[in-house]
Amino acid sequence: MGHSHAHRPYVSRRDFLRRSAIVGAAGATAASGAWFWQQPAYGTETPVSQVHVNFGSDAAREMTVSWMTPGPVRSPFVQLGGDRVAAQTVQYPGYPGYFHHARLTRLVPGTSYGYRIGHADKTVTPAYGFTTGPRGREKFTFTAFGDQGTDLATTAQQPIQPSMNTKLAQSFNPAFHVIVGDLAYANGDQKLWDEWFDMISPMATSTPWMPCIGNHEIESQLDVLGTGDSWGEWGYDPYLTRFALPGNGYPELENCFYSFRYGSVVFISIDNNDVNTEIKHNIGYTGGRQRLWVEKALAAAHADKGVDFIVVLMHQAAFSSSSRHGADDGVRETWLQLFARYSVDLVLQGHDHNYERSHVLAGDQVVADVPNKLDLGTAYILCGNGGAVQDSFDPVQPAWSAFRQALKIGTLKVEVDPLTSNGMSRLTLGEYWALDGSPIEEGIVLEKNAKSAPRQADTASGTTQSADQGAAAPAITLPAADAPAGTTLIGVEAAGTTGLAMHVRSREEALDERASLM
Repeated sequence: MGHSHAHRPYVSRRDFLRRSAIVGAAGATAASGAWFWQQPAYGTETPVSQVHVNFGSDAAREMTVSWMTPGPVRSPFVQLGGDRVAAQTVQYPGYPGYFHHARLTRLVPGTSYGYRIGHADKTVTPAYGFTTGPRGREKFTFTAFGDQGTDLATTAQQPIQPSMNTKLAQSFNPAFHVIVGDLAYANGDQKLWDEWFDMISPMATSTPWMPCIGNHEIESQLDVLGTGDSWGEWGYDPYLTRFALPGNGYPELENCFYSFRYGSVVFISIDNNDVNTEIKHNIGYTGGRQRLWVEKALAAAHADKGVDFIVVLMHQAAFSSSSRHGADDGVRETWLQLFARYSVDLVLQGHDHNYERSHVLAGDQVVADVPNKLDLGTAYILCGNGGAVQDSFDPVQPAWSAFRQALKIGTLKVEVDPLTSNGMSRLTLGEYWALDGSPIEEGIVLEKNAKSAPRQADTASGTTQSADQGAAAPAITLPAADAPAGTTLIGVEAAGTTGLAMHVRSREEALDERASLM
């Protein structure tokens, strides 16, 4: 890993507390190291950058808009039509900028919104737009990769490809993008976080990027200054402060792991630094709380008849034949039995810088009699080829490995169809090369028998829903202000309001049989 970039002056936690007291900016602190500020009066011309959006736990109803200012500002907000939603401001020790998060709730499913960002009674950005997820069963596409970095990072693949891969992902017009750890490869250099967010912002202002934590999100001063200090107890302060992700019920572990629902799919993001055997720094840091939470989230998904697929996002891999890291025993021991018991359909992994797709697996055994049949197993995709220098594979391809590619940076595209015309629920996968968009592989169909209710029109919101889903709650429609053509602004609620509960559904097919194979 490279460490050639200069680091901004570090402020120790003790010095930060002292300075906070002096300037009167004392506020509540989180165990993660994010610091909450009561803003004094400052200039109105402070610029805004690193704008990005993230779903709340219910993508149909909740969105968070986040951004950075290089200095403090008064009363930061998001403007939606005639409404202003106040943002919460946080900062972490050692970084001079300020991060602002405005949580939008009570949105209308399947609706496009326009927004602008401002502070001190003045909007300061052009109009951006995002679209909420559907209520109920709908087709959609999402994209994924991990281990990206920036064009300027020494970890970047040559020729430089991280930004090209972002543009490729954007070209697929996905509903959202997931990145499975090792986002910026800052390694202690906070300038690289800034560069990474600036790189993805053209896409992330309108398309949510939903991340999980990788080992390079553990940041230490040792990387840059040769000291043993770090950004927070877990080294996570930059990551935890720059994102505002769905809650998990543990305020001290906020942003470390979470879930969200998009349509009839539940996504669960896991921090494998807690359970892996290779990266020692944070093993066991959640005290078992993450595993308990994951099991509850999976059990809820298993019990809810409105969910057609469960997708897990994690960094260190349960299945990888890379010669660099490979499969991690701690990850396998912690999760494989739970994934089988609760019928996880797809697991997206990173850490190794390659692309590799497994056969459908029951536990760690190939489901050979019914290829690509998700009723009987789980598919694992290693998509750590987001932009960092590629790794090689072991010479012998394991029996569980269906396809692998070690030489190309790329984007995974997943097309979700919960209810096809022939009565199947289907995921169609393709992997595409960042340099020219050509397919590395495509048209990979993973499917299961659909036991879904037929889709029916939801005339109130213009979306569709299944018969077992309730109609969208009524909302007030506001006129769009300086937004793209056709954009409307609807029903928002002030930041800090408790979000909607995550919706999940169960599966009845083949679960006991799969669990018994463990």
